[in-house]
Amino acid sequence: MTPPFGMSVALYRGWGRGGGVFLISATLLLASGCAMKGDMRRLQDELTRNSARQEAQLRELSAAIQALQETLELQSEMVVDTRGGIARELRDIQTQLSQLGALTGQIQRSVVLLNTRIQADGGRVTTSDRRADPDSLRALVGRGGGGPAAAEETYEAAVVQFNRGQLNTARMAFGSFLMDYPDHRLAPSAQFNLADISEQENRLDQAIEAFLRVAELYPTADRVPVALYRIGNIHVLQREFDEAVNYLERVVNTYPDSGAADLSRDLLQEIR
Repeated sequence: MTPPFGMSVALYRGWGRGGGVFLISATLLLASGCAMKGDMRRLQDELTRNSARQEAQLRELSAAIQALQETLELQSEMVVDTRGGIARELRDIQTQLSQLGALTGQIQRSVVLLNTRIQADGGRVTTSDRRADPDSLRALVGRGGGGPAAAEETYEAAVVQFNRGQLNTARMAFGSFLMDYPDHRLAPSAQFNLADISEQENRLDQAIEAFLRVAELYPTADRVPVALYRIGNIHVLQREFDEAVNYLERVVNTYPDSGAADLSRDLLQEIR
C-alpha cells in the first residue's frame, strides 16, 4: 500500500528529526488494522459454524423428543388397553360368579321343594288296611260323605298322582278332599300341595294365594312356616325383593326354630 506523495515528502523531510519512529508506528497500525479485520472474519466464520452445529443439535434433540412422545403415547394406549382388558375379565368373572350364585340358589330352592314334597308324602295316613288304588282316583274324587278311611284313601291317591307328576288329576283330588273334609287333619297338607302344583305349573300368583290360604285357614299347622317361606321364594323369583323380605322376616321372627326359618335367613342374606 503506497502513501500519498505529500505524505511521502513529509515523511522524508522528517526522517532526520525522528521521523523514522513515526513511520514505523504508522506501518504497525496499518498492519494491526488488517489483522483485526482477518480476526473478525474468522470469528464470524466460527460463529456461523457454531450456529449451524447448534441448529443441527436442536433438530436432533427435537426429533428425539418427538420420538419419545410418540413412544409414551403408544405405551399409554397399551396401558389403557391392558386395563380395559383386565376390567372386562373382571366383569366376566363377576358375571360368572353371579350366575353361579343364582344357580346355587335355584339348587337350594329345588332341594326345599323336594323336602316339602317328601313331607307331604310322609304326611299320608296309612292306617287303613285297604290301600288306595291310584287308578281308581276318578271314582274317589267327588265321593264325599265317606268315613275317615275314605278321606285317607282320597288323600293317599292324590299324593300318588302328585308324585307321578299327574298334576291335573292330583289337583282335582286335593280340591275334592278339601271340599269334602275341610277340617280333616290332612287338610293343611292338601292345601299346601295345591299351592305347590300351581307353582310347578308356573301360575305363581295363584300359588301365592294358595300358600296364603294355608296360613289363613290353618294358622297352627306345621306347614305354615314352609308355606310363608315358599311365598317369599316366589317373590324372589319375580324379583319382588321387598315383598320377599316381608315374608321371609315373618318366618324368621314368628318361627325362629323351624327349618323354614333357617332357609329364610339364608335367602335373606342372598338377596340383601
